[in-house]
Amino acid sequence: MEKRLIIAIALSIAIILGFQFLAPKPQQAQVQPQTQSQTFSQQKTTSAASQSIGVKQKTAKEKETLVETNRYVLVFTNLGGSLKEIRLKEYIDAQTQLPAALVSSLSPEHAVLSLSSEALITNLKLREFTLKTKNQNRVIYTFDASGKFSITKEYTFSKFNDCIELRIIIENKSGSVIYKDYELTGSSALEPAGLTMGRNFLENVAMLNGKLTKWSRVKDQKMLAKGIVSWVGQRERYFCMILKPHQELEGVTIARIGKKIFTTGVKTNQVPIYQNTSVTDQYTLYAGPNDEKRLSAVGMQGVVSYGIFGPITKVLLVVLKSFNKVVHNWGLSIIMLTFLINLVLLPLTRKSFSSMRKMQEVQPHIEKLRKLHKDNPQKMNKELAEVYRQYKVNPFGGCLPLLLQMPIFIALYQGLMKSVELKGAHFLWIKDLSSPDFVTLPFTLPFIGNQIHILPILTAIAMLMQQKSSMQSMSTGSPEQKQQQKFMMVFFPLFFGFLFYNFPAGLVLYWLTNTVLMVIEHATMRKAKL
Repeated sequence: MEKRLIIAIALSIAIILGFQFLAPKPQQAQVQPQTQSQTFSQQKTTSAASQSIGVKQKTAKEKETLVETNRYVLVFTNLGGSLKEIRLKEYIDAQTQLPAALVSSLSPEHAVLSLSSEALITNLKLREFTLKTKNQNRVIYTFDASGKFSITKEYTFSKFNDCIELRIIIENKSGSVIYKDYELTGSSALEPAGLTMGRNFLENVAMLNGKLTKWSRVKDQKMLAKGIVSWVGQRERYFCMILKPHQELEGVTIARIGKKIFTTGVKTNQVPIYQNTSVTDQYTLYAGPNDEKRLSAVGMQGVVSYGIFGPITKVLLVVLKSFNKVVHNWGLSIIMLTFLINLVLLPLTRKSFSSMRKMQEVQPHIEKLRKLHKDNPQKMNKELAEVYRQYKVNPFGGCLPLLLQMPIFIALYQGLMKSVELKGAHFLWIKDLSSPDFVTLPFTLPFIGNQIHILPILTAIAMLMQQKSSMQSMSTGSPEQKQQQKFMMVFFPLFFGFLFYNFPAGLVLYWLTNTVLMVIEHATMRKAKL
């Protein structure tokens, strides 16, 4: 194999590894899925996240209210008039067969959309609110502070998007001026999807002063970031909870409530409320999948991020989803996408293969020049350039398709890794395309256990065939180069097999299909003597 091609491949691998190393490291919140009984009306056990943030048993004053909408299963508490649990009816938890939990069994002081205001009254999050209205479209809680002021929290549920609308009305019933000065919790202890390749993708994010801002740690347990707030919340691999205010605020708050568990929210500006008057604030809480179209529909652009190759990712996902609408199978759709990518790159592949063949033809001339001018590098480079010009050879022509595959591979990695549609998607023996595939063995192997990942092994075998095919078609070269070829023929399949072993099955399926197609293309071109 030509040395420059080897360098190009090594550089490509470095890009993959460097991309993972340099990517922003999200917080590592260790939150375990909740185990529940079969009905929501029965007593629920608390999740690990809830235990780590100090969940308290219900007191005599606490009353939970269950509300089911066309999209959610919601559990409200009268303490603070806030949300203790949010479940998505669109997605089912594979373990419990219940609607997937975004948050569950939160204590009132850490509940979603809970209020705190030292300017109005202490411990507002634990004050007993009165349930005034409850139906499929609206829930209203009120709190009356003995003729001084009242707070109304009005929740409205949309049938057309993944949002909960909240109106907060503070009325001054005293004979003096009071001040609107409160903090509102948005997302709290968002349940992560589970570790994937050592990452859980959980991040605290906000659009602050028109810029996407992320936090993975908080000093002194709590922080206030001042500025113009477009939205703030938490996102993980598949889902997010985002709070969007409809009025000016002082800034966003990020608080650590456990070892690595956070809440995000907002702090209002201090506004006077005069005697016998009231103020009304409005918020939109998005609780749902990381779907750019859905988020944009409610004015929350920028929540979904696919990295530096984001535009390529979006194009690939559009094509992938279009294929799935036809075949109704995500695995088959990935294979079809791979065929399309190879078809688009086929002219470059043919040109690359032709360039590599020409390089092999002129290789004897190159070796003679290197021996002849080994003591004069400048003369040798000049003579090599003349050989390349005379025979119309591009020494880097064989590297181009591989280098073009790298942005596509990284873009597809981001897309497949974060696409909730692949969660639980089946294909052949693969039970979940968003996770590594596995087959259970009747025995246990050292370092592997009783489960083995099939796709990475098949990929390594396919790459070995590809390397062997390349060696057969490029049989010329010095003994040193042939030794390098033999080393690379074994090293790269093993390396990529190891690298892909814990990758999502959907991504490995793409690379395996691509490798098989490359073997077929090279065999066809070799027979055609291109």
